Amino acid sequence: MKVEVFEDEQFYICHDGRELREKSHANIQSERGILKRQTRSIQTEGHFGEIKENENFRRFNYRSADKVYKEFMLYAIGRNINKYYRFLNEKLKKFEGKTTEKTA
Repeated sequence: MKVEVFEDEQFYICHDGRELREKSHANIQSERGILKRQTRSIQTEGHFGEIKENENFRRFNYRSADKVYKEFMLYAIGRNINKYYRFLNEKLKKFEGKTTEKTA
């Protein structure tokens, strides 16, 4: 990979961009890449949809990436504690984390 660095401008030029894009496209279009895209879209959409619709979470209180990350982690911990509480009180029959089942 050939990269030009301009010290006073502080930016990089990557001359292998086309090769990297082709490699990325090949990975995405492979059987493994297709399976990962299907699994990812199924897993994440359900959680975010539930957060937005059922719990009316529309926006973060903070704007910096670090504070947003912390706020969302606290929110996720609260959701997990709530789920565990429902499991202990037999309102939830099955408590399982992430599974590695294949969807396709």
